[in-house]
Amino acid sequence: MPENHQKEKKVLLSAEHLYKEFPVEESRTKDVVHAVTDINLEIREGETLALVGESGCGKSTLGKTLIRLYDSDGGKITFDGVDITKMPERAFAKYRTQMQIIFQDPYASLNPRMNVFQIISEPLRTHHKYSKEELAEKVYQLMDEVGIAREFANRYPHQFSGGQRQRIGIARALALNPRLIVCDEPVSALDVSIQSQVLNLLKDLQEQYGLTYLFISHDLSVVKFISDRVCVMFLGMICEIGDTEEIYAKPLHPYTRFLLNAIPLADPKLRSEKKELLQGDIPSPVHPPTGCRFHTRCPYAKDICASEVPPCRQVGDRIVYCHFPLEEDA
Repeated sequence: MPENHQKEKKVLLSAEHLYKEFPVEESRTKDVVHAVTDINLEIREGETLALVGESGCGKSTLGKTLIRLYDSDGGKITFDGVDITKMPERAFAKYRTQMQIIFQDPYASLNPRMNVFQIISEPLRTHHKYSKEELAEKVYQLMDEVGIAREFANRYPHQFSGGQRQRIGIARALALNPRLIVCDEPVSALDVSIQSQVLNLLKDLQEQYGLTYLFISHDLSVVKFISDRVCVMFLGMICEIGDTEEIYAKPLHPYTRFLLNAIPLADPKLRSEKKELLQGDIPSPVHPPTGCRFHTRCPYAKDICASEVPPCRQVGDRIVYCHFPLEEDA
């Protein structure tokens, strides 16, 4: 989607200086895992913003904190212009219906004791939407839209394949007509042949309902297909945010370039090209490095990288947190 179109869209959800930490069990020194640190982020209405990074970088934690499945430990979350950060649960209930999540594992996220009809209708019953007759019609309509035959309404999750289970999860997320859906690695547990079907379904539903997606993934090929903008995370902090095509064509943060270099190439002729790959292990989120958290693995790091947190730099329409962005090196 062209960047100028993106700019015209209003911000649906934003985070300012967001923090989330988890206490380390059995820690005598009361250590904490710094899962999300000083995050500033905007999600625009109708777009797909992808959140990418290595496993354990805080992507899922950030997604769940933004929609208040986790309470934040600092900062501010604004939804449609309203501060929802510490809003009492009773007042927040109407906003909760507008924010839903599709979980990573369709085997674990569906109640095995509930049939398809009960699973999809549960949010509608919880929030007292529709009469009994209207409820049935709504559930069948959702089943039609995600490609689950109506005659399967009384079947249980174990009777479906992984792709079908994820479709049921998508129908449940759609039930309350949300405006924002957090897609937490929704295709990573599925066979590659099924992934494209689910991704196309998500795209079609977005167009039909005007949905906004926060799409969490570590698969950069999937991200390139589905996202309008990309936010790259490393160890709980943002490295770079920008238009998908621009980031893939010309990454500004060294970590982004290493991630892109790791994408497998389909063309055998290109595989022989030597690419610089990331070395070393991810530092501990309990005791993260000072300054730039990536500096212990970055071949371009200088002394300032170890002592000072990188400032937020605006490079065209991109945001990058780096003392020495790659464009400047060039």
